[in-house]
Amino acid sequence: MPKIIKSNLIREDTIDLLHKFQILKALSQEEIKTLLGKEGNQYHQRIAKLVQYVEKEVVVNEGEFDSWVFWVVKGEFAVIKKEVTIAVFSQPGEVFGEMSILAGDSRSASVVAMGAGVCLCIDMSVLYTIEDQTIKRKIEEGIQRLKSERLNLTTEKLASEKRWIASQLMDINAEKERLAEKEKILHSKELELRAMEAKLAALEKRLAEKEIK
Repeated sequence: MPKIIKSNLIREDTIDLLHKFQILKALSQEEIKTLLGKEGNQYHQRIAKLVQYVEKEVVVNEGEFDSWVFWVVKGEFAVIKKEVTIAVFSQPGEVFGEMSILAGDSRSASVVAMGAGVCLCIDMSVLYTIEDQTIKRKIEEGIQRLKSERLNLTTEKLASEKRWIASQLMDINAEKERLAEKEKILHSKELELRAMEAKLAALEKRLAEKEIK
């Protein structure tokens, strides 16, 4: 079971870490403190926690629904989809788990601790419960910006893949033309060979007839 570390999360380094996240980038330090709530109260314990994981402990389960986003504090965390590792997060401040929040969908992959590690975890369902409308608006705008950035990256990736496919098709078509030209040459050589064989057969026949005479 993950171990929640008893620690004051309303610290400058924690706020700086959260402020790097695109969704929370527009928030001031005071607004992030408001978002976290006062240390020790029930709201704070529900919205933010510093969690320690042991080796092979599951942080996120593929297919499950939840609203938590994770910041790496220390350790390495592997993203696993259908038993295949597709990414590793190991740098302090790296974020994972935000994609399902953006998509409003279940977890598309699992995340497993590769060794002992610590994550700062924030429950983004705060968007639906926080009373401060300015903070709520800024978070909503941050989500839209991140969605737009991800969409642009996806569009660029698709365009790049289309260009690569088009290039491969051009190479394939060029190779087909080269092979077709070779086939023509081979067919021509084959016809020449058959003609020579026919001539040789006719010559052999004449020689055979002369010998009989």
